[in-house]
Amino acid sequence: MPGQETTRISHHILSTSSTLLGISFAVVTLIGAFGHADKTLADDFALLSLFLFFAACLFSYGSMKSGKRAALYEKTADAFFIAALVSLTLLSLALYFSLVR
Repeated sequence: MPGQETTRISHHILSTSSTLLGISFAVVTLIGAFGHADKTLADDFALLSLFLFFAACLFSYGSMKSGKRAALYEKTADAFFIAALVSLTLLSLALYFSLVR
């Protein structure tokens, strides 16, 4: 509708990034449990993904709770979410190449 604010995606970012945060945490734990942390870059990318998804969660929650800065927080959450997805893709590649060798 004209004059209405654009569609807010903060709640989508929050739910998806919190789920992927849990997956990243599980991957970090499994890599450490199997003793592959020093053999591959996968644990580094998993930790990076974990922190980026956590930042996306915080900023998307802040976007839903703030009034004036909601658009800024939402854009920041979106940027962290995209960066975390790239990191998760790099994690997948690192795991693939470490398992194929």
